[in-house]
Amino acid sequence: MSLFKTDPEPWNLHVGDSCLVGIPETLVRIIDIGRYDPPQDVGWLPRPHTMLVVVPADYPDEALSEDDGDTIDLESAAPVTIEMVSRS
Repeated sequence: MSLFKTDPEPWNLHVGDSCLVGIPETLVRIIDIGRYDPPQDVGWLPRPHTMLVVVPADYPDEALSEDDGDTIDLESAAPVTIEMVSRS
């Protein structure tokens, strides 16, 4: 399960090919929020202060484990638009 998609699909890629990687517009549910002071060392720079762990909104609760979800760094250079749809 990953929100990230490639174009073309990974199984159609060969060594040396180029591809686009991104997250198409997706309705997600936030399952965790990580706030780090000092910023967390996750292996890239700049180190993140705030990260969201998300799953697709229709992902079943009973299927969730602590390793599920994708992380989104709120302070990254990637363009991210967040709109609250509902609060449970």
